[in-house]
Amino acid sequence: MAIVGLSRNRDTLESVRAAVELAGGLGIEEGSTVLIRPNANTADLPPGSTNPEVLRGAIREARKCNPGKIIVAEKSMTTLDTESVLKELGLWQVAEAEGVDEILTFDHMKRLHLKPDGASSWPEGLYVPELLASVDYIIALPVVKTHWTATFTMGLKSQISITADGDRRRLPHGQYRDMLFGNMIAESNLVYMPDFYISDATKCFVTNGPNLGTLREPDIVLASSDVIANDTVGLALLKTLGTISRIQEHSVWAQPQIIRAVELELGVHGREEITIKSSGVEEVEEIIANLA
Repeated sequence: MAIVGLSRNRDTLESVRAAVELAGGLGIEEGSTVLIRPNANTADLPPGSTNPEVLRGAIREARKCNPGKIIVAEKSMTTLDTESVLKELGLWQVAEAEGVDEILTFDHMKRLHLKPDGASSWPEGLYVPELLASVDYIIALPVVKTHWTATFTMGLKSQISITADGDRRRLPHGQYRDMLFGNMIAESNLVYMPDFYISDATKCFVTNGPNLGTLREPDIVLASSDVIANDTVGLALLKTLGTISRIQEHSVWAQPQIIRAVELELGVHGREEITIKSSGVEEVEEIIANLA
């Protein structure tokens, strides 16, 4: 069973706190090295990237567990300098103000070459930051939104940020090869998959994406330790907002990313394994209904 916490409260920090609590808490062991990965693929403001207040809330929740070290790190798209992107978005400044131990980028980090079992859509394997081998706990901060070619981008796709430029160039962008794209996204989670997801639905794109599209502002934060539960509930939320036909007209369980993730046993297998707990989310019953 997996719990997804949904929260809409008086401010974003309270929404993060409540969502994490509803989901059962982070469960970080004292003294652990914690990596927090915001979404900063481009310098586009939220929902093109993670709301800085969601990052602030995640850092504060992690610190409650008395970790030994907190690192914030990310990699932007191949043509951009990640440090510049993080600073333009205010994410770097939030991490500094909250006193994290290190702020890093994966841009020029030494990488490990891995060929995980089950990653048949990555025949050449994946190159991931060597840093990940020394981290005890990973928190991802994806944004709940549509994606012009991957259909949607949430917890599963947030894993692409750890891949190298050469890996990203293998993704079939613009080719509408939904099953291949979905398989590659899901299979990238076979290495150093996050332990917890705090998903930013304070603002969402319900068309196009990831950097621009039709804007909705549900002002919700989702939290879960299960990536499939996280993403299916995120898809159900998008359906309540009115979104693209490839999401609106299909079961959340029929999405290629979800199908492959279930096959790989990356999380729950179906609706009956998900419990939703909410605070201040009046439309929670509609979200639950869309989880079919």
